[in-house]
Amino acid sequence: MSNKKKSSRKRARRMRGREKRALLVMGLIVGSVGITLTVRGNALNQQIRQNSLKESALEQQLEDETKRTEEIQELEQYMQSDEYIEKIAREKLGLLKENEILFREQ
Repeated sequence: MSNKKKSSRKRARRMRGREKRALLVMGLIVGSVGITLTVRGNALNQQIRQNSLKESALEQQLEDETKRTEEIQELEQYMQSDEYIEKIAREKLGLLKENEILFREQ
């Protein structure tokens, strides 16, 4: 065999070796990127679940506070009514209407 053929074969082997190393490096890069994306994706999914639970709790709290606000407004309206004023006048001040008689237990 001639020197040209031998050197041509050596070059071809070196090229195949480089190609294999390049493929191996690319495979490692792609694999590490895939693992990183998987880990990060799982962390984000967990955070999404936690945020969803927080959102549900806040929605419930908002609903409770809305009901409480309505109750307070209803109480405010009742406290401005004649019925409430009369009730307080009877209970706290002991006032009576005309022609009423108060009976107390001894």
